[in-house]
Amino acid sequence: MTRRHLLIGILLLGLLPAGAFAFDSRENTSRQFEALSQQYQAAKSVEQRRHILEQLKSLAAKAASAKNAPESAQQAEALDRAVMAMLSEAATETEAAELLEFAAAHPAGVAEAQDLPKDANFLVNARKLAAATARADGDVESIADIRIDRLSEDSLGHDGLDAAHVQQVYRINTVQGARSFASHSIMYAAMSERLRIARARVWRQDGSHSDAAIGSDEPVEEHGSGMYFDSRTRELHFGQLRPGDLIEIEYYLLPASPVNPWSGYFARLDLFRDSYYTHLRRRVVIAPAAMKLYTIARGLSQAVERRSGDQITRVWEARNESAIPFEALSPGASSDGPYLHISTIGSMAEFGRWYSSRLEPGLKLSPALKTLAAQIAIANPTTQLKAQAVYEAVQRRTRYIAFEFGVHSYEPYALATVERRGFGDCKDKAEMIVALLRAVGVPAEFAMVRTRSAGEVDENAYSVQLFNHAVAYVPELNLFLDGTAEYAALGELPPDDQGALALTVDAAGHAARRTVPFSAPEANRVSREVKARLAADGQVQFTAQTRYAGYFAAEQRRTAQSDLASSSQATLAQFYPSVKIAHAVAEGTARASREVELDVEGSIDGAHGGHEVILRSSLNIAGLTKKYAPEPTRRNPVLVPVTPSEREVFHYELPAGAEVELPADTRITSTFGKIQVTYHSDGKRLDVETYTELSPATVAVADYAAFRTFCHDADEALQREVRIQLR
Repeated sequence: MTRRHLLIGILLLGLLPAGAFAFDSRENTSRQFEALSQQYQAAKSVEQRRHILEQLKSLAAKAASAKNAPESAQQAEALDRAVMAMLSEAATETEAAELLEFAAAHPAGVAEAQDLPKDANFLVNARKLAAATARADGDVESIADIRIDRLSEDSLGHDGLDAAHVQQVYRINTVQGARSFASHSIMYAAMSERLRIARARVWRQDGSHSDAAIGSDEPVEEHGSGMYFDSRTRELHFGQLRPGDLIEIEYYLLPASPVNPWSGYFARLDLFRDSYYTHLRRRVVIAPAAMKLYTIARGLSQAVERRSGDQITRVWEARNESAIPFEALSPGASSDGPYLHISTIGSMAEFGRWYSSRLEPGLKLSPALKTLAAQIAIANPTTQLKAQAVYEAVQRRTRYIAFEFGVHSYEPYALATVERRGFGDCKDKAEMIVALLRAVGVPAEFAMVRTRSAGEVDENAYSVQLFNHAVAYVPELNLFLDGTAEYAALGELPPDDQGALALTVDAAGHAARRTVPFSAPEANRVSREVKARLAADGQVQFTAQTRYAGYFAAEQRRTAQSDLASSSQATLAQFYPSVKIAHAVAEGTARASREVELDVEGSIDGAHGGHEVILRSSLNIAGLTKKYAPEPTRRNPVLVPVTPSEREVFHYELPAGAEVELPADTRITSTFGKIQVTYHSDGKRLDVETYTELSPATVAVADYAAFRTFCHDADEALQREVRIQLR
């Protein structure tokens, strides 16, 4: 250790409470975990937190070596609680990832479940049910999927504390199914749940059985997209599976704390169709009779209810549900499949009051943000300009990184935390936009968003679990602002936002259901004008000017200038083998610009030494059939995304004596979109103009054949060739 490192170590020790790392051997190890966790949360620097984490790791290793089973289980729970509490103070991705991986390596609740409800009246005898169940198609089928939720009061007297009991029975039908199910994972939310595995075993056809090997826990992280979750997966390994084997898994998800972090709130959305054919899916909810529960059971029979003392048991079942076929561009399963939604919230007004009570305390501006708001208010006299300035300020100040831990899966962190970290997810960015807009005198609302791809839900369902995104809303401008679109200007909404369901909540706690509007085709557009001169030897010298508007301008802003020439050459090279780009430059890449313009100069060898030049009618590379309708039939609806309208104009100067063979003009107008291709030539010039517009819609299965025909006809029109004979 160098002298500098030694001094830093001494200083770190001096900054912490006396005795932070010198524990009395008589002190309970669980309390030591808690003490280190508290010191980590109080630390003011990365160096301090790292030093404390190393001490925690050392203590955990020492405790693990003791191998006292009763104490180990207690210590594992204490260690898990300690690390989960430390996550709230993680200031960087590296810190969060290290904490998540450390916690997953020391999970609480590895031991099998004991002294927990057996629920014999709700669970099934796996072998008897399988024997009575006809085999279904598929590599694997689900014989039974049962979940029992017991809701109770927490230690503070609030409803909604949930303990779940799950039984899953699968039958292996093929060799491929055996391979795919050799490892199976159980996911749980480590910050709120404790996983207890009652059994995980394989029943052979001869009546024998063997237990699965229970592997380690793994954190759920998406490093590439900057998303970190408190969820973990525990791996189950089933050895030497064969067709005909039966797999039975039973486990409990118990509250990690005696206190409901949502203070009386409970909600679940259960989809009753998944990737396996399911013979029996049963959902049981046992709750105090005084607890108000609002349920929506779409595509399910009415619940069977039974009251016993001060509790009500509700049971929903579905039988013989086919598997959801995997097809690209399918909407979420809630769009056309059965589902069960349960919530303690039963009205829009109630949702607004409740979520506002969770949201508003965190909206307090720091002195720095108050100064920023004052500067924006002075420099921008109109609502439009204020909104633009606030939007750009949040884009500059906060990077997208998501710490989806505990209640913060659906509730933003306090603004003070977001500002300190310099990053946040969609909720955190939306919260900052809302707070700054209100500070500059512009009323703004927080909007929970359910994107089109998530699938439709009943309009009378109210819960945060329904939503997968968050943005800000400005009623005066009817404007939605997505803080995660880091290169977007005002009004340039990402395609996934458009057409989405939004539930907005204002400063007074009033909620409203809205639909995020689709941008007009001309607002999301790409327009291209190409001027070219065709020489007698087949060389084509051209200049191309392409303008991007709407969100597609935002996508271009993130492209570095150095990538422009190569991307332009790659586009042209799909149609012309010999392409040279001499110059490429982009203008208007600042957010204040409403359009981004790309200017390219280059040449194409169109004849390749021959006497015929073949020119494309369009440089539109979408290939609608391949992209949206590749299969002859469809079992799910097609979710057609927002795409830019594209207009192209080509002007070619022709050499003397050139003979042009023009295709016929094409005009297609449909509910699915518009296609127009026109040609004109007077022997000296050739003009080609195209227009492409695809409507963002959900194409029903019954309409798929017509949609596929539209795509095929559109591709045929855009891919036509103009043949020019040279002297």
